[in-house]
Amino acid sequence: MPSLPEAYQALASGRFAEVLVWSECVQATDTSALSWKALRAVALSLSQRPQEALPEYQWLCAHEPGNPAHWSNLGNCLCELDREREALEPLQKAQLLGATEIALHFGLARAYAADSQLELARRHIETAITHDPDDIEFMLLHLRILQAQDCWPEALRLAERLQNLPLAEGQRIDLGYLLFHGQWYDQAIAHFSPPVIDPDLAIDARIGLIMAYERTNRIMQAEALQATMDESAVCHHPKLLDNFLQMQAKMAMRRKDYPAARALSERILMAAHADPVLRLGLQFEYAAALDKCGDHDAAMTVLQTAHALRRRSVNRSHPALQDRIQAFTVLEQPAPHWNPAVHIHDAHADPVFVVGFPRSGTTLLEQLLDAHPELVSFDEQPFLQNLLGQIGGDDEDVCQLINSLTPEQTASGRSAYFAEVAGVVPTIDRQRAVDKNPLNMVRLPLLQNFFPRSRIILAVRHPCDVVLSCYMQNFRAPAFALTFETLESTAHMYDRVFAHWYAAAAALQLPVLIWKYEDLVANTEGRARVLFDFLQLPWQDSLLAFTERAKDKGVIKTPSYTQVVQPVNARAVGRWLAYEAYFTPAVMAHLTPWIARFGY
Repeated sequence: MPSLPEAYQALASGRFAEVLVWSECVQATDTSALSWKALRAVALSLSQRPQEALPEYQWLCAHEPGNPAHWSNLGNCLCELDREREALEPLQKAQLLGATEIALHFGLARAYAADSQLELARRHIETAITHDPDDIEFMLLHLRILQAQDCWPEALRLAERLQNLPLAEGQRIDLGYLLFHGQWYDQAIAHFSPPVIDPDLAIDARIGLIMAYERTNRIMQAEALQATMDESAVCHHPKLLDNFLQMQAKMAMRRKDYPAARALSERILMAAHADPVLRLGLQFEYAAALDKCGDHDAAMTVLQTAHALRRRSVNRSHPALQDRIQAFTVLEQPAPHWNPAVHIHDAHADPVFVVGFPRSGTTLLEQLLDAHPELVSFDEQPFLQNLLGQIGGDDEDVCQLINSLTPEQTASGRSAYFAEVAGVVPTIDRQRAVDKNPLNMVRLPLLQNFFPRSRIILAVRHPCDVVLSCYMQNFRAPAFALTFETLESTAHMYDRVFAHWYAAAAALQLPVLIWKYEDLVANTEGRARVLFDFLQLPWQDSLLAFTERAKDKGVIKTPSYTQVVQPVNARAVGRWLAYEAYFTPAVMAHLTPWIARFGY
């Protein structure tokens, strides 16, 4: 029988099977039995057998509760079993007992992230990274936490670094899903596509690839790959089964098999093992399937549950946003006066700004504009928000700051804006930019002196349809998630945003075209001609094929990515009428003035 030192040496050299055999020979009465038990548990963990290691760690914690290593190992073992929230208590106990090793911080980061305590999760993963800055697993978790915190510039930098590092198969697929979540779809496809040896990982990569193809409107590729998959290959793995069923539900929605999408969503939501983050997103997808099935009351019940879950999650992960109005303090700003003295004439063509309340048809309008060869659009970007932040952000004196700008400061702001645009549109020197970001309508009155030759298209849709669509959407931005928490809160914000717009209209000197979604649906060519006349651009008959062109673009990052590649139709017009009973007098009090103003 080898000695303990020999067993430790075998463990350190990776001879886990030998350690396991030796540990079975130890008698319970042996004075070294506890040490052998600990060795056995660690050998099982290192052999990637966490399910067998778990009872060993539980026994060790019960028999030697003052040893922080046992509690740390137990917590990390639970993390390996995808039971991160259960891991939090033993990991915290290990920390209280004095544990400080890197593995403890990594485990705590995983557990806190699963519990939506993102600041604590970030603190622990960054502590772990301080000790080992090149650990891939640490970086992947850091990226996941940054995404959950909406720290997108930092997340992008880390994602770019990870894409240039050698990754194991599982790490490459984990990164693929993180890239997918970050809406970097082409990069996600590149990580899902290479061959994978491990059978489960190969299935997971295929599922990710199908979802990325679906999200980028490559439906033929998605369907071809889906046809090679069968549920029997994933039923042994609960997390893999969740991913498979969600993929199947998305594809069912795409082929308009709404009862199948409903049934698949119900299967995931009924499973006790379902990931809480997955469950939240799936509630909204389930509601969409119920809506398509015509079960409107059930859809509203599910949406109420989804918003309650979202509220709890955001309260924990973004406590500063608990008052949803704080995110829109710019609405309190008056419009600066028109000041030709600071207007700059440079080589840049001022953009066409497409604005409006979210879900007002701005993405469809953007695709029409992008079809013109003299225009180029880009996915929604915070470039105007960044410019406002450069001046003073949400500072209560930002209007005064803008009124006191010098021509040099205006020129600097324009240069910064167009440099950001050039980063996503290489042809900006040859085409005029279309900057589509709906809620720029609350920022443009503040920034009109930076773009005195720009033109604005204000997208309008029936206010009740807009409010319903916003309420039914799982917005990624936490501020939006809270703002659209109820129909009444959504209607209230709609009222505030348009009241702000029209209050600022007297000071706004830029040309504005009011663009009604319903008019485009009723008379596509006629309204399209009005649009390009407004922009003083020549008409081309090929512009009417803009939805086909949008399909070829692939990546459309807004929620309407499935709608804007279909021929223009009236299916979304009057959708709210099926939910009219939920539009209470309190909701309609906010919307009735705008319904009248826009002629509905």
